Amino acid sequence: MHLKKIKCYFKFCNYYLLYWYFFFVFANNIFIILMIGVVRLKNQYGTTPYFIEYIIHRLKLFTFGQFFNLIIIIRLILLKIGWDNMAVEIKLPPVLEIIRGNIVKNGNPLALKGSEVAAWAKDLKLSSQGDLLFYTGGEYQLLPYIDSLVSTMTVMDQGSKVFSFMMGARNLINKTGINAEKIYASVLAKDRERFNSISYKAAVILQKLGYDLCYSGDKELYSGALLTELGFNIDMQTYAHKVSKVFRESKAKTIVCLSPHAAEVLKFVYPKLVQDFNYTIKTFVELIWEKRSNLPQISLNKTVVIHDSCRLAREMEITEELRDILNSMGVSFQEASSNRQWTTCCGGPNKLLYPELSHTIAARRINELKETDADIILTSCPYCLAALLGGQTKDDNTIIEDLIEYLYRGFEA
Repeated sequence: MHLKKIKCYFKFCNYYLLYWYFFFVFANNIFIILMIGVVRLKNQYGTTPYFIEYIIHRLKLFTFGQFFNLIIIIRLILLKIGWDNMAVEIKLPPVLEIIRGNIVKNGNPLALKGSEVAAWAKDLKLSSQGDLLFYTGGEYQLLPYIDSLVSTMTVMDQGSKVFSFMMGARNLINKTGINAEKIYASVLAKDRERFNSISYKAAVILQKLGYDLCYSGDKELYSGALLTELGFNIDMQTYAHKVSKVFRESKAKTIVCLSPHAAEVLKFVYPKLVQDFNYTIKTFVELIWEKRSNLPQISLNKTVVIHDSCRLAREMEITEELRDILNSMGVSFQEASSNRQWTTCCGGPNKLLYPELSHTIAARRINELKETDADIILTSCPYCLAALLGGQTKDDNTIIEDLIEYLYRGFEA
């Protein structure tokens, strides 16, 4: 009788956690609305009541991701002690499992060869060892492939017979050593040359500013940021050591990351997973900022508005550096109503699971940025760039560029 009561108690806890999960999703939306209200108060009155700022600060310390992870941990404990008969089975969308498997097995989400990821650098002849490691993580290069794959897989009915047939065919092709989604994505990928050239332009800019770069070439691996962001923490523990081995071979002391997602995971996650991970982690923006006095002037008769990347502005706390760089180059720029740490999401993080929602969020952010009447939207994140481009309507003539592309104009001239 006592055992039956305990089982009933755990069954209650299991479903109770699910109720709390959905409640927290609702609370998270309320939190976002509250933040928007604070932004408007700041814009109108220049300040907000202290108690509201304090509440926002305390809520930010316990994020949605942390709460979700807590739920997963508690439910795993329930399973471990034998209460699997009361657990609700949750199946991951196939696209997540595919991306996870490719990262773990092949070193990047689309199983591209190292020579394909590093093709942009063939004319630069960068050394493989040095103090300053130039790290792309393949993120700009991979984006067009990921977008083409995800946009199809996530809108298809994954319970249909057609989808089951496709997954069966994929597994059969993979057994031959050929990655099916890589071939598929390669056919549909758009703007490959543009995204591939961004890494090249970034390296050239840094070299012209006097930085001596080294590059791991075809040994370079993706950072694994998606493993952390999607909750594959066990896989990340093993994968981080593989990436760290490549870093050690470079003999670098400082790693400069093009993507703020890579910078965030290397700076905050890797030291917890890899012993003696003592590298100085810098973003591309920070290195440019440090030598902003050497930047050329850009005479372009177009106004600019900055889209602050969430990772760069919130986690890395890099906002004023972008503005200092533009000021140093004599560029006039506008500010969106939601800027710096209060920036609005580009929709990129939702793209894997909810492409339509991602498109809607991106379109709204573009409209916010266009309210400034700027001619060019600038961002400093590969995912922001791709998401905003995806949310743009065909008749919209606003130019959307990465900071790297914009800066390269000055050096190209």
